[in-house]
Amino acid sequence: MTRMYLFVLIMVSVICSGSLAFAADKIDYPAKIAAAKTGIEELAAKVGNYPQALTEIDKARASLKKAEQGYDKGRQWMGLGGLKPEAEQEIAHNLQMVDMALVLTGSRAATGRAGEETAAVDKQLTLMKARVKQLEERKQSEDKLRQDLQKCETASKELTTIKADQAKLSAQLEQVAAEKKKLETQNLVLADEKAALAAQIEALKKASTAPAAAAQTPQTTTPPAAK
Repeated sequence: MTRMYLFVLIMVSVICSGSLAFAADKIDYPAKIAAAKTGIEELAAKVGNYPQALTEIDKARASLKKAEQGYDKGRQWMGLGGLKPEAEQEIAHNLQMVDMALVLTGSRAATGRAGEETAAVDKQLTLMKARVKQLEERKQSEDKLRQDLQKCETASKELTTIKADQAKLSAQLEQVAAEKKKLETQNLVLADEKAALAAQIEALKKASTAPAAAAQTPQTTTPPAAK
């Protein structure tokens, strides 16, 4: 019984030693799986909230989970005999899928950032166009105001000319009124002189006709008184 126990113990030791020596020549999948997990989480923390990039992160996590499950299921005889060849291929494939998903995550994130930058540039461009439009409208308004000002200045000059003409006409009217008043005064003087002259003529007529009338009138003699 003791010999049998020693034999089994020796066989287990030999198998363990052989498995460890064999595993030393193989790929350290636990380390690769741990590194892939770290890479996924670090990239997920930096990738931002870009939907397509987050989708690739989910794909990477799903592939990593498959690799972990494949590693757990593919170990031979209590994990002492290494991995089954088909399990090793599946794990390697899933880890490659993780790497591809991480590369695509970076690409999708870069595309998302580029889209945001493009949107920001488009927004700035829209604001600049609106600003340019405002400036153009303001310039048009200023041009219109300038034209209106020129029209007002022209109208003001014309009004000044009209006022000058009106002042000239007013002066002429005042002169005409003064001449009219002078003529009216002269007419009154002439009328008075005419009336005086007519009175003189009438008096002369009366004076010239009085002797003739006296000569034509017969003299009446008084008869002598009776004695």
